[in-house]
Amino acid sequence: MIAKATGLGAAMALMLLSACAAPRAVEGNGEATASPASRLARDMLAADAAFEAGDRAALADAVQRIERQGARPIDGDAPDPVRRWRAALPDAAPPVRGRALGPGYVRGTLAPGAARRMDQLFLSGQAATVAANSRPQKDLRLKIFDGAGKLVCDRSPAHVRDCRFTPVFTQRYRIEIVNGGAATAHYYLVVD
Repeated sequence: MIAKATGLGAAMALMLLSACAAPRAVEGNGEATASPASRLARDMLAADAAFEAGDRAALADAVQRIERQGARPIDGDAPDPVRRWRAALPDAAPPVRGRALGPGYVRGTLAPGAARRMDQLFLSGQAATVAANSRPQKDLRLKIFDGAGKLVCDRSPAHVRDCRFTPVFTQRYRIEIVNGGAATAHYYLVVD
């Protein structure tokens, strides 16, 4: 009886270890599958670059991906780049309705050595994702602190991995992005 239990236990342990070692899904560019927030940050940056380059086809594709995700600006007083991009497309399709709340985004520019802080309310028990992407990519740092000032997440460079967490309590979190490079950084910050 002990030999059977030990053999069964060993088989279970082997199954668990092999499941943990299973390869992660990989996108065509070799990156691990990105979260919705990360994809939105990447799409925002792609739309911005296509708009600046005058590439209407790439801009239309990026705007369509952004609108499918139901993204909205976090700062209602700031100019909305998606509205400007859509206006640049003469045959723009009607807006696509997304989730009721959807992800939110902030677009900004940081001088070398500059930082931006913003507060964001996250709800208890609801998974949260914060992602950032910038041009240039390597020098942007993303940090998140809870209401007591405890560091919840630190990503440098910010575009490599999302900050994902589930708040125990509903509270305001402080999100900080810092440009540690020698060039001005143009960024998108996405909260989902």
